[in-house]
Amino acid sequence: MPRQTKVTPKSKISSHTDDGTPIVNVTLAQIRKGQPTKKGALVRIPQVAERSKCYEEAAKVIGEREALALPYHGGRMWKCEVKLSDAAGAHGSNFKSKSSTGTESVAKGRKSCPTPLFRWYRHSLQLATLPHLLEGIVEVSHKMGNKKKWINLSNDDDIDSSDEEWEEPLPSQNVMEISTLTTSAYEDSTHPLPTITRSWISPDLQRFNTRKAAIAHSEELVERDLLIDRILFGYGKNGVRLRPVKPTRKAALEAGMARFLRDGLWIVGQEEMWIEKRREIYNRKTMRLLNQEKQKLNGEDLQSTLRGLASEQESNCEDNSGGSCADEKSADDHAVTEDDKKVSIGSPLNKIASDNHRTEDENDDLSKRQRKVCVNEGADSTVKEGKMPNTVSPNDSDASLNGVPVTPTKLPKPRNRLNYIEPLPPSTHYRLNPEQIDKCYAACIEHYERVMFTVKARSLHHELSDGFDVLRERGKGRYDMELPEFDTDEYSFLTDAKMAAWMPIIHKILGEDAILVHKGCFLSLPGSETQVYHQDGVHLNNKFQKPCHAVNVFIPLVDYDMTNGPTEFCLGSHYLGHENFVKDMVGDFCCRRIALLRPFLFDGLHFCGTPVIFDYRLGHRGLRNYSQNCRPVVYLTYSSVASGKEFRDSVNFSRKRYRKLGEFVEKPLSREERAKRRRFEE
Repeated sequence: MPRQTKVTPKSKISSHTDDGTPIVNVTLAQIRKGQPTKKGALVRIPQVAERSKCYEEAAKVIGEREALALPYHGGRMWKCEVKLSDAAGAHGSNFKSKSSTGTESVAKGRKSCPTPLFRWYRHSLQLATLPHLLEGIVEVSHKMGNKKKWINLSNDDDIDSSDEEWEEPLPSQNVMEISTLTTSAYEDSTHPLPTITRSWISPDLQRFNTRKAAIAHSEELVERDLLIDRILFGYGKNGVRLRPVKPTRKAALEAGMARFLRDGLWIVGQEEMWIEKRREIYNRKTMRLLNQEKQKLNGEDLQSTLRGLASEQESNCEDNSGGSCADEKSADDHAVTEDDKKVSIGSPLNKIASDNHRTEDENDDLSKRQRKVCVNEGADSTVKEGKMPNTVSPNDSDASLNGVPVTPTKLPKPRNRLNYIEPLPPSTHYRLNPEQIDKCYAACIEHYERVMFTVKARSLHHELSDGFDVLRERGKGRYDMELPEFDTDEYSFLTDAKMAAWMPIIHKILGEDAILVHKGCFLSLPGSETQVYHQDGVHLNNKFQKPCHAVNVFIPLVDYDMTNGPTEFCLGSHYLGHENFVKDMVGDFCCRRIALLRPFLFDGLHFCGTPVIFDYRLGHRGLRNYSQNCRPVVYLTYSSVASGKEFRDSVNFSRKRYRKLGEFVEKPLSREERAKRRRFEE
């Protein structure tokens, strides 16, 4: 007997929509197999659990569209928590709620409530009205447009301001077309739409319950980004490269505060870092345009211009019957010819700023039979009577016409007199002066040598690994030292709130009542290993983001470069929930992950005496010291008085955890020092 195949019964039509579209009930077996019901029909799902799964998938799609509709801030996107539910008890969301205990039971008498309609989409059930819900989410215009590719470049000279290289908009992954089937479900009066609850979370962890409030806050964040790009990086809207102009101190403070709120980092003088490099690029561009002008003058354009002037003079002399040719030329010497305009106005030098390059034609003291086009860059030209600069006489020319050289043997050369943008004098505000740097450097090195000599003299090598009250090891070749000298009046430029140069920035961040809670010095020896990624302190509240309660101030005593191991910061890791953003990935050298991670990492390259201020919760690590020199860094920790009662860092700043070293053992005098003492005593 032939094998009989089991035929799946067709779904029966239970009802119709307002426009006559059939509605069928789906069974659990059909959902599991992904077997579509009647073609061109809408679907009703009686099972609460299955409807909840569909709501959860729809919530994810709506949340992604809501997040993409708002502009990013500092490379971080918005988040939108979405929850869908119906009157029959089914619900689903794109976030995990702590109070959620699973699918709620359906109350009696509510099973007969009308539920939203679904459709088969790519072998799975989907909310039928989802395309219409997505269409109602309009992308916000954020005034920044498509940024140029310079945001992904490490070298400012890799792209020119005239390049039309724009970021191509990414195609949306959740675009769904509206069809007659979805329109029928959307316009049906019997089956309602699911109840949708939205909550927007900004990149700075602010929560909003309305789209209007979220859009208003996104505009504020965009203004911050524009301020940071303009003042700290020298780029305007759409990535336009700005001229190297030093911003005011007030504008620098505002931009620095905006970046501190966004990235958790403030580098003193960061508003000047791009100016010097931009000045070099601008001057190179000026020289390039000048060389193009030289090539144009040395080519056929000048010769054709001279021939045109000669033929024009000859025709004017022949056609003029009322006056002499000399009178005609004298009158014409006061006017600018059309060919002169083509040479001067069409010059590429006019594309440069007018204060750097100026062009002018010959004045009216030219001789009657000699005429020449002179192009002078950067200065006005004056031709004295009887002395023609760079003028070729008819005798020196191979051929001449009425005294006007046609093929000059020596072409005029433009002079390289340009008003270059002069380098800006280095700023000294908010920094240590050279004398203070040398004093701190000597104190740090001397303190380390005295401690190590005491450890060696007392045979405390085993106790060194546990640390002492004045010196603690923070990894191989790294030491955290507390210097008693910093408590003296000699170093009041570090500890006194009225004398410390960087206190205006501290007051800007923490308020006028900020206090110094700790101070010391880090020392990275040659060959020290890379630190473990860490944060100096945790959040005071684990439920919501609180303002900055403490900051660290790092002051390098030597110039930072990639050989002596600068501090690497993970920008934005001071936000709640971003603590482990790089902890598991920073050691993974997979190219794809490093490429994704690079925009959020910052390797601080600074000059000695320049403070680096960062949020106490910002993730960072010290890189390996490949150089042959030590890298000392003075650090100071400030806290606001408002959070002073809550901020108690007993892990980093508690001396009770460490053994007291006691009095230092004095080092014996060297031979030179002993000889010097004897001479002094005599």
